[in-house]
Amino acid sequence: MAEITTGNDIAQFAASLHLVRAEVDNALDHASAQLDAYANGGGKESLRTFLEEIQQLRGTFKMLDFRAGERLCEEIAELARSWRSDEVSPTILGAYTQAVVYLKQYIELVVDDKLVSPSLLIPTINLLRRSRHERPLPEAYFFLVNLRPRIETPPAISGTSISYRRVRQLLQLGMLGLIRGAGRHGPMQIILRAIVRVEEDARGTPSWSFWLVAKAAVEALGQPAFEVTNQRISLLGVLDRQVRRIQQSEGAALQEKLPDWVLKELLYLVALAEPDSEAVITVQEKFQLSGTVRELQLVESRRNLIGPDHSAMLSFARALQDEVESLKDIIDRNQRNPDMAVDDAELVERLDRIADTLAMVNMSEAAQRAESLVAMIRKGSPELNHLADEVIRIEQDIYTLTHKVGADNGQVIDQVTLNEGRISIVAEAVTALVMVKRAVASYLDTGDKLHVQNVGKSLHDVGGAVLFLEKPMLRDILLELEGFIVANVLESRQAPQQRQLEAFADSVTAIEYFLDTLNGPSAGADEAIRLATESLNYLREPHVAG
Repeated sequence: MAEITTGNDIAQFAASLHLVRAEVDNALDHASAQLDAYANGGGKESLRTFLEEIQQLRGTFKMLDFRAGERLCEEIAELARSWRSDEVSPTILGAYTQAVVYLKQYIELVVDDKLVSPSLLIPTINLLRRSRHERPLPEAYFFLVNLRPRIETPPAISGTSISYRRVRQLLQLGMLGLIRGAGRHGPMQIILRAIVRVEEDARGTPSWSFWLVAKAAVEALGQPAFEVTNQRISLLGVLDRQVRRIQQSEGAALQEKLPDWVLKELLYLVALAEPDSEAVITVQEKFQLSGTVRELQLVESRRNLIGPDHSAMLSFARALQDEVESLKDIIDRNQRNPDMAVDDAELVERLDRIADTLAMVNMSEAAQRAESLVAMIRKGSPELNHLADEVIRIEQDIYTLTHKVGADNGQVIDQVTLNEGRISIVAEAVTALVMVKRAVASYLDTGDKLHVQNVGKSLHDVGGAVLFLEKPMLRDILLELEGFIVANVLESRQAPQQRQLEAFADSVTAIEYFLDTLNGPSAGADEAIRLATESLNYLREPHVAG
């Protein structure tokens, strides 16, 4: 199917889909049931039946000209053909599960007359492709557009020259800000300034229309509705490499044709944009992009993509929590009344079941922890206190699972979405730490405790975020910093020394830098942790307290 871009297109597709809706739903439900059967110990027959259902769906989608659905089914089949083992790994099983869930919800969105785009299925297709080490498809893979409309190139601007070295510095500074989560408005404005200068210098050359589209695409990414994903930041990186070629050729590369696939990706962004600037309006008119689904609508569709099955995943996570809670009760009874202790065999059975379930949803670290406990119990005489501690850690991991499922982009089986969620969490955590430092600075200037009234809560919230990011050591530091603010500022009659607050701010700054490295370059990460710890140690010293 061509890119669904208008309400009429969606209505036409929905009408065609309605004719075979029962067949599609039955095939998807049966495929899902076969996956569940295989995950619960079913043999190759369950998997074989699953693949047969997928092949049937592929034929149906081909008949409907639903290219994204057809391609998704093809990727499932290709992954099956590439197996080198009799067993399907939890990662592949998770990718298959996501494919079925997202297909079901995509079809629900179409039937409910929601504005959708085949690009919504690209992350799932790429998840399958990565499982067999294939390059990901670009976001605009299903987007159809005429890349060669008639556009009159404006004459060159005489008497102007620009420093491409400075242009690249602007581009890289803006990209670094995006990667490190330093907001979006500022970095996008810096990037736009760089691209505008290239577009102006390209006037009168064959590459001008490309840079006009690039300018419009950057303006589009600056709109509030747009999500700046890793894939889109990578696209900006491609622009940076093109600017580098221009710099190295001293402008001669402006005469060269640029890659069509990059132009198509940029045009897709412009197609999703609201027509709120001259460049966006011009490109939308020249390339006939009017009537396209907008990014705002796609954001809502992305959030709805997990649909009703979101509640099923949440129920699944809670059921897993109940299983762990029962295990904790057994361990507790064994500790309090050894004469009535439950056999080790039951502990092993429960932990085996928990480990298998965790592995199925790609929580490999927690699954390995459970498997280690099984091995320990089988060796005989397990240390109950250690066993209880490890089970509590597993419970904490499952707690993060419920929060991942509960988030807008929290489908645990979708690694791409998880990475995007990770970027979002880091950005919010860094923003909170910046606000903490501002609040402490205001307190230093005025002595008014109202400025730091919410600092403890902010640090506690960031502590929760870094626990989600599997950084328990950072969480401990943040909780100590929270304790310092509460005890030495909010509840103390005597103001802390300025050096203490400086050490506090140093520790917060070091954590902020470390969080930045999670989404960007990792250089200096160890040094940042070391600085945070050293600053905290200064606060711990009795001779500087109070």
